[in-house]
Amino acid sequence: MKLNLESKISDIFKHYPYLEEKFKPYLNYFYEEKLDGILFRKLSLMGALKLLNFTEEDREKIIQEFYKTVNKH
Repeated sequence: MKLNLESKISDIFKHYPYLEEKFKPYLNYFYEEKLDGILFRKLSLMGALKLLNFTEEDREKIIQEFYKTVNKH
């Protein structure tokens, strides 16, 4: 399965479980508000990044980490 920024977060974490720990601080809002069901069932990585009010720098950091990980495999 080829993953990209539009892949569901559940699929990304299924194939790359260690990314959950790396991305958890950025996605903490969903965990704190008990919205992680929506996060995992419905949202893509890009969708989550659009919903949260990240700085461009943080958004780029997450995207780079995602591609660095996915391109290794």
